[in-house]
Amino acid sequence: LANKTCWVVGGVGVVGKSIARSLLRSGATVIVNSRSSARLESLRIDLGDHERLKTVHGSLLPGHSAKTVNETLNSMSLHHVVAHGTVRWWAANKEGIDETYSLNKATGGISGRLLESMTCEEFSQSSSQLATLHFSAAQSLFPRLQFSEGGGRSYTFVTGDGSGKPGGHRSSMAEINSYHLWGLSAAMRHENYLLEEKGRTSDQGSNVIVREIRVELAVNRSQEEIEKNPRDWKLSELTGDICAGIISKAPVSVDVFKIDSPEKLLTYHNEFC
Repeated sequence: LANKTCWVVGGVGVVGKSIARSLLRSGATVIVNSRSSARLESLRIDLGDHERLKTVHGSLLPGHSAKTVNETLNSMSLHHVVAHGTVRWWAANKEGIDETYSLNKATGGISGRLLESMTCEEFSQSSSQLATLHFSAAQSLFPRLQFSEGGGRSYTFVTGDGSGKPGGHRSSMAEINSYHLWGLSAAMRHENYLLEEKGRTSDQGSNVIVREIRVELAVNRSQEEIEKNPRDWKLSELTGDICAGIISKAPVSVDVFKIDSPEKLLTYHNEFC
């Protein structure tokens, strides 16, 4: 990925930071944005103040994404986007841990049941919050990929498991938002496929690969789980390595990579890293 520019959406958390680190190791220039200057500074420190890391204090939410993208890229080309969300979307009772806490706090859902703690208006807003962020980001970033020079450009979603398992770790809003993000990813892949079909008979096709890496393993396990089933690898780090490897090496024909077992994780790592 030398001489390539990659934008990581959702790049300041545990998984996003691992993705950014792996892209830097692969030679890319990496852009990470956040509304929190403190989290950007922490990211820069954790990644060793890397010379190819560009941190942007700005939002990709509706009403802000176009300004953030235009001011950041200016005359730069963009070659890859990694849109990360819901991999670590577990319920947490600590401010700043993840979006789940913020959603639950805003709707009174930390201690209350979903149907009892929210109005329909609150549900409408909160249930699509993450997909709305990623939709806004894609509206501003995808056209930049389409009009950048060079081949092999890609938009890669890195998502988490919607689980649907009773007794699982996810909060209600995290569960719902994860499925919304799956839907956005599927819709963009389908529309891109139609553009590719059109491009076979005209010059209006898409030259951007749209794919998804779905991580169906728990990232932040409890201490009890760690002691019961110890691992000699870190899921967040291997996910970052696999993401960078898939962007640079994966066949175009594969559009969804499911990491649903430790064996599949290690298989992908051996294949692409």
